[in-house]
Amino acid sequence: KIFFFHGEVFWMLFLRARAMARLGSAACALIASKLAYGEHQPCTPEVPRLRFGLIADIQYCDCDDATNFAGTECRHYRGTLQQTERAVALWNSLSEPKPAFVAQLGDLIDGQNAGKYGAGLQFDTPQSEPALERVTSLLMECTVPIFHATGNHELYNFNWEELRQRLQRRSCGWRISSDERDQEGSVRFYFAEKPIPGLRVIMLNSYQVCLMQDSSLPGYQEAARLMKEYNPNDVLSNTQGINFFAGLSGTKLRYVPFNGGVGGEQLAWLRKQVVAAREEDERVVVLSHLPMHRPAASERTVAYDCDEVMKVLHEDGRGCVVAVLAGHLHRGGYALDSEGIHHVTVNSPMTHKEAYGYVDVYADRLELIGTRDLPSRVMPFPKLQPVPFSATPASQL
Repeated sequence: KIFFFHGEVFWMLFLRARAMARLGSAACALIASKLAYGEHQPCTPEVPRLRFGLIADIQYCDCDDATNFAGTECRHYRGTLQQTERAVALWNSLSEPKPAFVAQLGDLIDGQNAGKYGAGLQFDTPQSEPALERVTSLLMECTVPIFHATGNHELYNFNWEELRQRLQRRSCGWRISSDERDQEGSVRFYFAEKPIPGLRVIMLNSYQVCLMQDSSLPGYQEAARLMKEYNPNDVLSNTQGINFFAGLSGTKLRYVPFNGGVGGEQLAWLRKQVVAAREEDERVVVLSHLPMHRPAASERTVAYDCDEVMKVLHEDGRGCVVAVLAGHLHRGGYALDSEGIHHVTVNSPMTHKEAYGYVDVYADRLELIGTRDLPSRVMPFPKLQPVPFSATPASQL
């Protein structure tokens, strides 16, 4: 068993060795052939260009352990505080380089804290505020900025403005929204950052279109339209006990109330960001609460408009998009798509004994270093593809 007092070097060597072991015989053969032909590795270890922390679906609630609605997983709600504390300790211990930021991929607290279902019905008063305070007080000990994704459980507890007030803390580098507003005048809960030259990090709001918001907002109205078109169940009534999935199959399984979508305006913004990154010879890492690629998650846990998002990443990215990192599906997942984009669904600390880590960015790859239940992975950059002469430049999008 690995303990932090053994030191950062031992910790990193152990995790790196585990990651390399998972590459299998092909990687071992490649290394052996290089040694045989005199291609020796340099004596000085390669230093990452950038490092960032990674965690998803902490989903804290001061309630007893329980299974999910389907009975397929056991959720340890209280135990996520200890994992959050250990995650912060790990991120703070790292150096050479120190993490530039932490990607927190949504669902900081559980929806039961709002007191409207499950164990929350036993609360004397809603526990949204004290629950969020307990988690954020631990995260405040982190010495680097945190980029927050919006998850469905945030929206069970808070509205958009309340979320911004609590998680947009520029004094310590916390971000959940942009300074820009959308066409309706609302704050955008998606943004892009360039932490180092040659890398663009895009945070998507996969709940721009969803039912967990005021019914007067365009995002709610679009979600309600999708539910009426694709889901035959009475999912708009908020009646407890309804089987969201009755009568659904195939791609229609995504059209349930706990999922969401990016919407047309954000999709156009994403396209402009990806094209600009391609034109500026940047690589792109996309962050989101909802996965965008079904093989890395499931038909039931992807964004409503994931196909449209993938089309942008493939056709406009032309190989510059390296990875999509997401949460939502607690068991986690991974898939490499047809264009070489890595899709990582990060395991939840709520359903695993140890699930968090960090990502090292090199000139030709990403390396995910996970703890115990979050698999470590080496993710080579996709091959860049020729751009058609007819491609529309970012300045005209």
